[in-house]
Amino acid sequence: MRQVKTSIDIACSPGEVWRVLMDFPAYAEWNPTIQQIDGVAMPGHRLRLILTLPNGRTRTVRFRVAKVDVRRELRLRTSAMLPGLLRREHVFRLISRGAMGCTFYQEEEVSGLFSIFAGESAFTALRQRFEAMNTALKARCEGTEPPMLLLPHHDHDAPAIEGNETAA
Repeated sequence: MRQVKTSIDIACSPGEVWRVLMDFPAYAEWNPTIQQIDGVAMPGHRLRLILTLPNGRTRTVRFRVAKVDVRRELRLRTSAMLPGLLRREHVFRLISRGAMGCTFYQEEEVSGLFSIFAGESAFTALRQRFEAMNTALKARCEGTEPPMLLLPHHDHDAPAIEGNETAA
């Protein structure tokens, strides 16, 4: 099992950050890594994410909503067709810091047989994508949006950790 964990402090309430996270139609306006999300964030429902990769291509990933705790947590899961080959769990979590705002955590756990084939560079690239989204989310919520951040180009886009996807 491999994990990528990132966090960022945001000077807004968890409710304000949650509103931005759940506004799927607006993702293309601010999110440098997730171009689009289709679906409803309700347990058991499926979400289709269109990711923007560092090389400019897009990739479609499908997740099932595992948990929704409004203003606190959105947990998504995906797995390969055959059990044990590849499983991903992606979590967006908000922890209140009172008058200071909140901390946004973005985490992904990758497990299964195929996960051992993903090199360290794949997880480094994943961390960079999470950090780019975290920074853009903070800017969007705090009203200090910078121009869209461009991610560094990597030749290894880690298809082993992307799971249930199609290249566009």
